[in-house]
Amino acid sequence: MTVPRSEHPRPDWVRTDRHWSCLNGPWKFAFDDQDEGLDQAWQHDEGRLNQTITVPFAFQTEASGISDKGIHEVVWYSRHVQVPSEVDAATRALLHFGAIDYEATVFVSGSQVTQHRGGHVPFYADITPQVLAAKASGKSEVVVTVRVRDYPHDVTVPRGKQYWKATPESIFYWPTTGIWQPVWLEVAPKSRIERVSIKPDIDQGTIAVNAELLGVGPSSKQSTREARLAVQVALAGIPISRSDVVISNDTASAACTLTVSVPGSSPPEKIRKNLYGSGILPPELEGDSWSGGLALWSPDHPSLYDVTLSLLSADGNETLDKVETYVGMRKISINEEGKICLNNRPYFMALNLDQGYWPKSNLTAPSDEAFKQDILKMKEIGMNGARAHQRVADPRYLYHADKLGYLIWAEMPNAYEYSHAYVERFTQEWLEAMKRDMNHPCIVAWVPINESWGVPNLAISAPQRDHLLSLFHLTRSLDDSRLVVDNDGWEHSKTTVCTFHDYAEHASLRKTCASLASLLAPKASRAVYNPGSAHAAEPIVLSEFGGVSLAGGAKGWGYNEAGSAQDLLGRIRGLVDAVLDGGLVQGYCYTQTADCETEVNGLLTAQREHKLDVAELRKIFGRRP
Repeated sequence: MTVPRSEHPRPDWVRTDRHWSCLNGPWKFAFDDQDEGLDQAWQHDEGRLNQTITVPFAFQTEASGISDKGIHEVVWYSRHVQVPSEVDAATRALLHFGAIDYEATVFVSGSQVTQHRGGHVPFYADITPQVLAAKASGKSEVVVTVRVRDYPHDVTVPRGKQYWKATPESIFYWPTTGIWQPVWLEVAPKSRIERVSIKPDIDQGTIAVNAELLGVGPSSKQSTREARLAVQVALAGIPISRSDVVISNDTASAACTLTVSVPGSSPPEKIRKNLYGSGILPPELEGDSWSGGLALWSPDHPSLYDVTLSLLSADGNETLDKVETYVGMRKISINEEGKICLNNRPYFMALNLDQGYWPKSNLTAPSDEAFKQDILKMKEIGMNGARAHQRVADPRYLYHADKLGYLIWAEMPNAYEYSHAYVERFTQEWLEAMKRDMNHPCIVAWVPINESWGVPNLAISAPQRDHLLSLFHLTRSLDDSRLVVDNDGWEHSKTTVCTFHDYAEHASLRKTCASLASLLAPKASRAVYNPGSAHAAEPIVLSEFGGVSLAGGAKGWGYNEAGSAQDLLGRIRGLVDAVLDGGLVQGYCYTQTADCETEVNGLLTAQREHKLDVAELRKIFGRRP
C-alpha cells in the first residue's frame, strides 16, 4: 500500500544529511476495553493486537481502516521498525510522534522508553540503547509498542471540538483517540541542536538566534568543549550573512544576532533575479515587499530567508550537527494610533475560521496537498489568513502558510471545566505548542482561550480570572513579538486585541459595528471585559461572525440559514459590509472554512468544493476599509 503522509513532518527543522524514515502505514492494533494490557504485558506479546490500523489516522476515522465510533479509552499499537545502519556510538535513534491523544506510553522491544501527556503536541523517545542492543544480537528490527489512554468524557482535559457526549451535535465533532499525526524515526548526532528560536527585527534589519543544545560541554566528548554554533542566512539562494559563537558550557546554549539587511534601495541583481523567478517579489518593488534592504514577509509577498544552523567542534574542523530552517522578516504590531500593523503599515485581517477537519480522516489531513488547498481556496476568495481553531495546527499546515503567505491565529484546544488538574494539563501543553511553533512567520497571534471554555465562571471566580491573566503574561513572557488574545470572544482580562463574537444578521451587526459603545456592550450575555478590567484602546476585531448555512445542501446545523445560493451570497455581503462600513473594526474572522460533520456553515463543502461563485466572493472578502 502507499504510505500515507510520507512527506517530512517537520519541513521547518530538517537534517538534510541524516537518515530519517517515515513510520506511517499499517500497524497492529487492539482495543483494551478492560484495561488489562499492562497486567498481561501486551508490550511483550504483539499477538494480542489482532487488528490493523493505518497510522496516522485515529480509529474513529474511515481512513484508519477501522472506523469505530465507539468509546474505547485504552488502545494499543505495535509495528516492527527496521534498525538504521547509521546508528552508532556517536549518534542517537530518535523515535518521533507528531501527536498522540491523550496519554502515551512507548515501549521498544518490551522496554519502556518514554511517557507523554498531551494530545496535540509532539514528543520523542531516544531508543538508541534498544537499537544498539538489537544490532549487537544480529537483529535487523525492533518492535515499537504504544499504549494510549484517552479520556473521552473528561471535560477538564484539553480537547478542542472533540465532543464528550455520545453523539456530536451543533459545533462539536467526533473525538480523536491515539496516534493522529505522523510517526518517524530520525538518526541524529549525540551532540546536537535541540531547539532554536529565531526572532526577526525589521526595524534593525537583524535576526536574533537563541539555540538550545544537547550533548555539549565538559560532561560530553572532548570535541564539544568550547564548541561553536555557526549560523548562515541566505536569500533566494544567495548567502547574505554568517556568524558563529562559542557555546556556553554552563547553559548548553548559544545566542547571536545577525544583520540580514543588504545595502541599497533595491535587491542586488542576483537576489532580484531569483526572487522574481520565484514569483514572490513583483518586478515593481513596493514598500510592503522590499524595505530597508529586506525582503519582507506578508500574505502578498511571502519571502523567506533560509537559515542553516551548524554545531561545530572547537577547532571548526568537524560539523557535529546541521539543521536547515527558515525565517520570515515580518513584524506584527500596534502603532501609536491603535492600528494593527503588518510591517509597520496598517493592515486589515480578513480571516476565516478553520476547524481543520476532513470527512474521512477528522483532525488528520488526508494528504499534504489538502493543507495547501484549504489555504489557496481561501486566498482565492480574498482572505489573507485564518484562525486555526481549537487545535494545534499540523506543522505542515503552518509550513504551507509560511510559503504561501497566510496569517494564522494560533490557538490551544480548550477544556470545558475548571480544576487544578485542568490548569496543570492546559499550561503544560500550551507551553509545548508555543515552543514548537515559535518560528513560523505566519503566526501573528497567540490565542490560549476561546469563549471562556475551561474558565466558565470568570465573572464570579477570582481564581479563574487569575488563571486567564497568568496565561496572558506567560505567553508574553515567551514571545512578546506577537499579538496575544487572552480569551477570544468576550470576558477579557488583559489582551492586546479586543475581540468579540457576533452571529447576528447583517442589519443588527451594522448597528453593533457603528459605535464603540455597542461594540463593547455584552455579547451572548457575557461582558466583553471581566470585573477589574476595561477597554484600554485596544484595537477591535470581530473574530467570529457569519456561520450561515445553505438550505438544500448538507443536512446539519448553522447559526442562520439562507434559502438559496444567491440569498447566501447576499447575506455574506451584507455582513461584511456591516463590519467595514462602521470603520471601527480592524479585522474579522468569518465562520467558517468548510462544512464539518453536523456544522454545515462552511464557505466550502466538506469535500472542499466552493458553494458560491469565487469571483463574487472575492469582491466581498477582498474588500478592505
